[in-house]
Amino acid sequence: MILLKVDDRKFGKSKIKYSIVDKETNELIISGVFEEFGQASDKYYELKDEYGSSNVKMVLK
Repeated sequence: MILLKVDDRKFGKSKIKYSIVDKETNELIISGVFEEFGQASDKYYELKDEYGSSNVKMVLK
């Protein structure tokens, strides 16, 4: 299972921090900053295409 963790405290703002983590191993795959929240949605669908829709979850933190 892949988790896309997004800092929603800055919802509607810029410079939104995110991380992509393997839930089973708790291994950080990648982290970074989105310029706008719409990029988080785009990344979520990209991950679903890559890993399968049942293997990806978005978590707002």
